[in-house]
Amino acid sequence: MKKNYLFTLAALLLGSTIANAQKPLDGYEAPSFTAPGNCGKVISLSTSGALENYTDLKDLTTGKIEQELFVAPGAKVKFSIKITTYWGRFAIFTDANSSKEITRLLQCGVPGPSNPYNDETNGVLVHAEDNPNPTPDGTLPSITIPQDAAEGTVYLFRMIFTTMDDINTYAPSFKEGIYHDIKITVKNNIQRYTINIATPENGTLTIKNGETPIESGAQVPEGTVLSVAAAPSTGYELVSIKNNDEIYASETFVASADANFAAQFKKLASTGDAMLMSAPGYGEAGDCQLRFSDTVLGSHNTDKNQVESDQRSRNYTFSAWISPMGYNGVLMGHVQNSITWAVEGSYGVGVKDGKLAVWYRKWDGNSTGCPGVPTPAVSENTTLYPGEFAFISLVTSNDGRTFKVYKNGEEAISQEVEDGGLALLYDACDFAIGDSKYNKMPCKVEEVQLWNKTLTPEEIEASMFGPKADAEGLVAHYLPESADATTVENLAGDIDAYYRKNGTVTSGNFPIADALQKTNGRSTVEVTYNTPVEEEAAYELRRFDVAIGESPAPVKTYSNLYAVNLGEKYKFASVSVNDTPLENINDPIKVTDQNLTVNATFELATGIEDVTAEATAYYNDKVLYMPQGATAVIYNLLGTAVAEATEMTTNLENLPAGISFIWLRFRWAKTQQSFASKNN
Repeated sequence: MKKNYLFTLAALLLGSTIANAQKPLDGYEAPSFTAPGNCGKVISLSTSGALENYTDLKDLTTGKIEQELFVAPGAKVKFSIKITTYWGRFAIFTDANSSKEITRLLQCGVPGPSNPYNDETNGVLVHAEDNPNPTPDGTLPSITIPQDAAEGTVYLFRMIFTTMDDINTYAPSFKEGIYHDIKITVKNNIQRYTINIATPENGTLTIKNGETPIESGAQVPEGTVLSVAAAPSTGYELVSIKNNDEIYASETFVASADANFAAQFKKLASTGDAMLMSAPGYGEAGDCQLRFSDTVLGSHNTDKNQVESDQRSRNYTFSAWISPMGYNGVLMGHVQNSITWAVEGSYGVGVKDGKLAVWYRKWDGNSTGCPGVPTPAVSENTTLYPGEFAFISLVTSNDGRTFKVYKNGEEAISQEVEDGGLALLYDACDFAIGDSKYNKMPCKVEEVQLWNKTLTPEEIEASMFGPKADAEGLVAHYLPESADATTVENLAGDIDAYYRKNGTVTSGNFPIADALQKTNGRSTVEVTYNTPVEEEAAYELRRFDVAIGESPAPVKTYSNLYAVNLGEKYKFASVSVNDTPLENINDPIKVTDQNLTVNATFELATGIEDVTAEATAYYNDKVLYMPQGATAVIYNLLGTAVAEATEMTTNLENLPAGISFIWLRFRWAKTQQSFASKNN
């Protein structure tokens, strides 16, 4: 069962290299199938008799073929098609002969292991005669365009793979299978267009017609589908691919005008405050990704796949500050622990032609089944281009049978999911960030969050600036700064993340990368803050409880800062941001994409002016010992008071979760004292 659903979804999601799967030719209804199926495949296709012929056209895995075939009135076009049918049948239908009615040209294939058309490597040449064992002199399938066909008339050439035993006539619905359409257009002559390709520095830009690279300045006939690929040299990254000075985000180009392609690359930073999720050709570690166990959402039985044993929350929010290094590929998702990172897992969030997209499965709602959805959910207008850092959030609610994707707190995708909602496979699974061995698109990531609840749009926008350590529902929080070698500490729980290489799983584990690769992160702005005029007053600004450095200091855009008093004699009187006072001194200072100035004023703390007494306090084995008459105020890492103690001995083992260090301030009539202690 596992092998079947893995293979099926991989084919569906990764095989659509020509076009969106199952999109019909304009003006024609798409055939329906009871289920998507891998019962056949076109190995290659060639033609003769057209104005511009196909020559060994390959990679026709699923869906419509966008390539257009131009044919003159009265022309006879022959098709040379090599297929493998696995266990199904193959049939060709067309409306190009005599009338616009769809009729069958060919049927072949024999279901079962003895199928003579089962040759996945070389394919088997199909013939026009209805014979599962055609003779070498069989006639190739062909069409003849009516002599009186008008310029621009469009015909259909439809190829179908299905598990039906017999396909004598065209029907709107079939059993398990797929189809391919070729658009045939009547023309008296064919227009040609010039394709110019600028030679880039520090990388290559390759444009191919089929398997053949074309030279700059070559002319191709209109309708020709060209593949576009840019590859950086080692140590460089892609900035952009452009056509006629506009961003070109697609992997294919259909010739309809002259084109001027160019690619730009830049040096890839080898140091910085982001993690590089690499691919072959990037960095030192090959193809790597960050993973952490989905048991952070709760336990589940991976041996028997029992639904009732699954305690994982199916209402959760998965977010990351992330930047793609290409226009097509997966950035983050949920996948089996036992396989390399690929979208045949539960889902993958990424980009398709530069737009946000989600490839996903659905849970059938009452068993262990997790069928794949053949087409991804793609945003209509939300883009994410190379070099752009964005806060991407997938929010799912299986209660509502929906999932949404946000970019920087703005909704980009909203998708209803049938049956039981977005799947979480029942295997031992991970949440993953980074490259796929299939799409080979690296990315950069700075911060990863996982919440065991469906965040509201307002909560997502707030989390974009960085969550508090004790935020309700936060179960995983990873920063590059918290990495130790190839282990990244979970700042919100016990399950750490690991920097892994793609490769063979041994004893249930992936090979770990030799070192965590760092690179440049998102942009910074300048934060200026004042020095108190009072001699013994001092404070600092902290991001994730780390001081930002001397004023003026660079701070990542969309960050929270907190003002922390360092003195004992003086306390904050006010904290202002760009001359606007904070309502509460403990409130976060939001850093957006503009420079800002922080100004703090101070006043004497109560009773300090005539203090001469000394006091001693200490902390041991979760118990606080302090002088009689003192009061201890306990603060978390963000400077927020979370508890008070008034007894000479106080057990602190029940402090709120998420506190790693405790700052204590003691108050009594004439003195106060502070010290720091680790909370074990």
